[in-house]
Amino acid sequence: MDLVSSVFGSIAHWMDIQSLLLFTVLFLLIADYVKNRRPSSFPPGPWALPFVGNIFTVDFNRAHKTLTQLTETYGDVYSLRMGQTWMVVLNGFQIVKEALVTQGDSLADRPILPLQMDVSRFLGLVFSNGHLWKQQRRFALSTLKYFGVGRKSLEHAILDEFTYSGKPFNPHLIINNAVSNIICSLVFGHRFEYEDEWFIKLIKRFDSALQIEASIWAQLYNSFPLLMRRLPGPHHTVQQFWRETIEMIQSEIKEHKKDWNPAEPRDYIDCYLTEIQTGDAESTFNEENLVMCTLDLFIAGSETTSTTLRWAFLYMAKYPEIQVTTFTCTSFSDSGQYSG
Repeated sequence: MDLVSSVFGSIAHWMDIQSLLLFTVLFLLIADYVKNRRPSSFPPGPWALPFVGNIFTVDFNRAHKTLTQLTETYGDVYSLRMGQTWMVVLNGFQIVKEALVTQGDSLADRPILPLQMDVSRFLGLVFSNGHLWKQQRRFALSTLKYFGVGRKSLEHAILDEFTYSGKPFNPHLIINNAVSNIICSLVFGHRFEYEDEWFIKLIKRFDSALQIEASIWAQLYNSFPLLMRRLPGPHHTVQQFWRETIEMIQSEIKEHKKDWNPAEPRDYIDCYLTEIQTGDAESTFNEENLVMCTLDLFIAGSETTSTTLRWAFLYMAKYPEIQVTTFTCTSFSDSGQYSG
């Protein structure tokens, strides 16, 4: 009798645990659906899995392919859910122009991405908002224009590297180096030799960090930051990369201070140091922002330009007739100056 009672007691206890687990799972599923269901005003999109959303819908090794394929089903404007965050994907020049140019002020605010915020802390140009962003952006535009942005071109710096006489080569690092050196000349006031260890380390840090940030690890971190901070993975590597890059920028700023002359600014850093010195109580100019703005200028200036150029080269390799058109529309005089 005692044995039977014990068995039935164990079964009842097991069923209680099973019922509790089942109730918990159902509760979490319902809560996730209620909290994270697609907003009624959002464009259509693929069905999202509970908790993780569409993280596994996108192949992050070929994200451009996945996102393009989804337009065939849902059109040029559709929505995806990454973890707990909804996003809208735009495809096509006119739609992107409408959103980012015509309606630019309405869409100027940046999303909260934990992986980036752990490093930037809402400072700088890329991940800041409101008054801080407007003040930093206005200063950056006017300063870079003063030092020649919009008047100097990158063609000569890149063409100097093309000495392969028709042989195959990988343009990735060549273009990155050339474009990054243009940013260096504007921000640091000087360029680096391509063999310079400091410069090589800087470029490799940028490249490695951005590759990880484009991977599924970054999406998982941004979706579940509390969990991912406690789990090992490349997401910790990228933060270490950014910290080391920030230390490199801080060392360059320290060198600038040694011979800084406010009356004779040499570059963006010199102008920013002057702005810190003369700023009022409402100013957002400080050394922390200087470091993050410098980092953002490299990310936004070098990576976007070099990636655009690599895509252009890829398309011209696939469509040789575009190469011919580009070549015939471009000519250089004997002096090496661009003539049209």
